[in-house]
Amino acid sequence: MYRLIFTAVLLMLLINNTAIGNQIAIAPAAAEDADAKKAKQVESVYQELAKMVPGDVEAGSDIENAIKETIRLFADRKPIEAQQSLQDLADGDANFPPAELMLAALAYAVNDMTSGKALLEQAAINNENYPDVHFSFAQLALTQRRWADAEAQAEFGLKKTTGGSFTQLQTDHFMQRYQAVKFQLAKSRGQWEKAKAALQQLESLAPEATQTLAGKAEVAFQDKDINKAIGFLKQLNSITTGKPRIPELTIANWFQRKGKVQNAELWIRKAVAENSANADVQRASAQWFLNRENFPETLKAIQALESISGQTNLSQEIRGKVAFAQGAYATAEKEFESLLAKDSKNIDHANMLALSMVQSTDEEKQKKAVGLARQVASAQSNNAVALSSLAYVMLKSGQSDGARSILAKVAQMPNSNAEVSFIVAYMLSETGQSPQAKTILENVVNTRGLFLFRNQAKRLLTSLQQSSQALPEPRE
Repeated sequence: MYRLIFTAVLLMLLINNTAIGNQIAIAPAAAEDADAKKAKQVESVYQELAKMVPGDVEAGSDIENAIKETIRLFADRKPIEAQQSLQDLADGDANFPPAELMLAALAYAVNDMTSGKALLEQAAINNENYPDVHFSFAQLALTQRRWADAEAQAEFGLKKTTGGSFTQLQTDHFMQRYQAVKFQLAKSRGQWEKAKAALQQLESLAPEATQTLAGKAEVAFQDKDINKAIGFLKQLNSITTGKPRIPELTIANWFQRKGKVQNAELWIRKAVAENSANADVQRASAQWFLNRENFPETLKAIQALESISGQTNLSQEIRGKVAFAQGAYATAEKEFESLLAKDSKNIDHANMLALSMVQSTDEEKQKKAVGLARQVASAQSNNAVALSSLAYVMLKSGQSDGARSILAKVAQMPNSNAEVSFIVAYMLSETGQSPQAKTILENVVNTRGLFLFRNQAKRLLTSLQQSSQALPEPRE
């Protein structure tokens, strides 16, 4: 009874802290759209949970229906009933995983890492000898780049597998999980021969499994056989439910991870050429070109995306960022004002609106910009971007003393990005410290990736350089 209550408390925290019900049941305006979206989200979470069940869960089976009903109970904020549903499955089927482990998998499926870890630890307490608990810890360690911990947990899971009393179905499942971890671990360490050996073992256990095909595609890519990799990715699409992934985008992502940006862009363009009516492709294209400040291509992709899906928050946000980067501040203000009206708690949109509004010569707009920036900084009191943005807005509206004290705090914070560095340089230039400002600007104007203040930084640097050249030579 204590165990049931303890886990139920964890589940309530999961639901309250992550709005898991909202993630599964976000309701659009039309009821039929809401039902379709909920069904799609339930299916997505189900696919992750089904991977934890030894053997293939048959379509339409009692187990599939029960797992999906559990997910719906979560969406309806009924954690105790959901837990009991999983416990009933575990009690009625010797092959079914412990209920706590499935609950942890559910949390991870909706990207709640904190609750997932807490539930996984509870699963370990109550089911120490169940191998998949340790393979799940190994997978978690892999996502956190803790290679030694991942290896230790995988080997411990293997020991539990070989030393335990399990059905053949369970043993095959555990060995599949073990080899999948070994493959991912060797790949992460760049040990491709070991990765291939683990993949070969995985293929012998589950030749048509999604992990097997995904691994074969990545190994083919590593061996520079792109056509073979594409073939495996297409095969993977044929056996998975839900929205298929575009193979060309996967290849682009792998090239990007290798630092081969030109190759990645070629495959982005290839994906667009072959899938022009696909919203995911146009979205990926827009974000790719935005991050490289190729604004004509960005807007071209956004236009194509909106012709497929209509105007979305993402397309509006990208239009606003492009406008800001190009100095069209009134347009940027309009986009971010519209976005903030839809979601008044969105801090990023509020920050961008403040930065856009303060560019105006209208004093009322500048006052409003300062107010917005203060709200953002108050909500993100230890965030360098939020604080430096407030300082910038205050500088632009003539409040230099307050801005200077805020930037003094920002200077003590690590990992400043290009935007923060530019604002510091702007403050230095406004307070007569031109040499220091120039040094910072000379670095930030060459920053890679999207830098929203790049044009402002270039203009300010040019102005400072011209001013220094106009100064008379010092006398001997």
